Amino acid sequence: MSSRSEKTTAFLTGVLFGGIIGSALAVLYTPYSGKKMRRVINNKTTGMVDDVSDYIETGKGKVEGIYKEGKKRAETIINDTKKILNN
Repeated sequence: MSSRSEKTTAFLTGVLFGGIIGSALAVLYTPYSGKKMRRVINNKTTGMVDDVSDYIETGKGKVEGIYKEGKKRAETIINDTKKILNN
């Protein structure tokens, strides 16, 4: 595993655990009643799910574009190589 990959993994792990700890503290110190707190969490979760879905769709579009561009470049390289080898 490369150093950059290890740093990225460590960062994402830190973000995950930080989010979990922050969520736990928010629940413990919230001024809302249980029923209202569940409603607030549900609303925020729904918003987050929508945001993540948007990010996923955007990411899929970008990945598809990169894949198509890479495929075109590979085909060009293959065709150029075949022309060179045939001469």
